[in-house]
Amino acid sequence: MSDTELAILVDRFMRQIHMSLQAKAAGFDTENVGPGGGMVLLTLADMGPSEMHELTRRVARDKSQMTRLMKSLETKGLLERTTSKADARVSIVSLTPFGNEVVDTLRRAVAEAIGQVLSPITEQEKEQLKHLMRKALG
Repeated sequence: MSDTELAILVDRFMRQIHMSLQAKAAGFDTENVGPGGGMVLLTLADMGPSEMHELTRRVARDKSQMTRLMKSLETKGLLERTTSKADARVSIVSLTPFGNEVVDTLRRAVAEAIGQVLSPITEQEKEQLKHLMRKALG
């Protein structure tokens, strides 16, 4: 059974983080990757070098959106595509060293935005929340 109140609260939480990031983007998004590019870079950082179709699935974008986004991120020197040794039809996408630097900047910005949203709760409550998030995310 779904918990509508929890869904509403999580949605509000995510929107507050998004609004905070959007308001501060000029200060940290120096490469103009935008929210979609940021999601791709952060997801790729979590996954490590990955097949293009798996990355596309994970960020829930269609193939044409991903193609444009990948070209933009590749042109900016943030990621690189190579051909799979196992299957020449498959592209492997990985972050470049510069891409890793941008990911570090994005992670700090996200941490700051979340920190602001969570500022009313205690450190002990934050530790409980981290525990619950790890459990929920597996």
